[in-house]
Amino acid sequence: MQRLSPVLRYSVLMILLAVAVVSGGCSVTVMPNKVPPVSGLDAVSLTGVSLIITNAEQDPSLYDVPNDKGQKLGILVNRQAWSKVLVETLASELAGRGAQVRVNAPLKLAIMLPDIMFNQIKSNYQFKVKVAVSSSSGWAKTYDAVAQTESGLFESSDALMDRLAGQVLAEATKAMLSDAEFLVQLRGKS
Repeated sequence: MQRLSPVLRYSVLMILLAVAVVSGGCSVTVMPNKVPPVSGLDAVSLTGVSLIITNAEQDPSLYDVPNDKGQKLGILVNRQAWSKVLVETLASELAGRGAQVRVNAPLKLAIMLPDIMFNQIKSNYQFKVKVAVSSSSGWAKTYDAVAQTESGLFESSDALMDRLAGQVLAEATKAMLSDAEFLVQLRGKS
């Protein structure tokens, strides 16, 4: 009888574990951790910009994340907590580019996460988010972000999901910072 390679054996184990969790009615709560810094946009300078960023997500309850087909997989998230992490990440990135993030500022941005989806195809995991941004000047826009990864050899499924959640929030932050319309709104020019 032929032996399975360690990578194939691990992949089969992860798939069986995922099937057991989904079919057994168990759920896992995912919280973004260690949101990686946004790279590739270092030339963006926001010196002279003064703003406040608020978490507009009001619902603190756990939300059962669907996949692209609308099926619930037992993956629970607190959109208010995720939105708080996104607000903190965006504030940090803006401050790192010279913006002053203050309690009293002429520009107020409100951030919320109306949609979060999760997909798994074999050993490939993917989070998708939709971010809604609105400003005190009446401007509003949504941003879509996707992050995906393959299962790590020595990483639990919970750790993998939390890491992937952080990556998708970094991608959402990057989508905003790379949008010329978003930057124009920050600078108060039309």
